[in-house]
Amino acid sequence: MHQPRPDRAVVAYLCTTVHTDPQPLLHACDVYARRKGWRVVDVQHDTTGQSDPTNPHQRPALARAIETLSTTEASALLTVSAEMISPLSTERAQVTSRVKHAGGFIHAMGWAEVRSANRRSP
Repeated sequence: MHQPRPDRAVVAYLCTTVHTDPQPLLHACDVYARRKGWRVVDVQHDTTGQSDPTNPHQRPALARAIETLSTTEASALLTVSAEMISPLSTERAQVTSRVKHAGGFIHAMGWAEVRSANRRSP
C-alpha cells in the first residue's frame, strides 16, 4: 500500500447513508491526517450508501474528490475503509483506476482509527 509523504495533501472522502451523522468520521479523518502530517485540502461526502461508485451521477462527491486529485496538489484520497468506495472488488478496482488516472491513490485508514479518534474527543 502506498503511504503519503509526511507533507502530503489529501482529499477526505466519506460515503454514508442519509441517516448517518458524518461528523465523527470527518473528525477521525482530520485527526488521522494531522497525526500523519498530511493536509486535508478538501472533504467530500456522499449520502448515497451502497450506490454505484462507478457512476458519477450516483456518487457526485466521489466524482468531485477525484477531480480535486487532478486539479490540486492532493495526491491521496483518504477514506475510512475500502468499503466506503465499494464492498465489491470490481467496483473498487474501477474507482482505483480512475483515482490513479487523476494522479492519486486511495488510502483507507481503518475503523479502529475512527474509534480511537472519537474516544479522545471532548
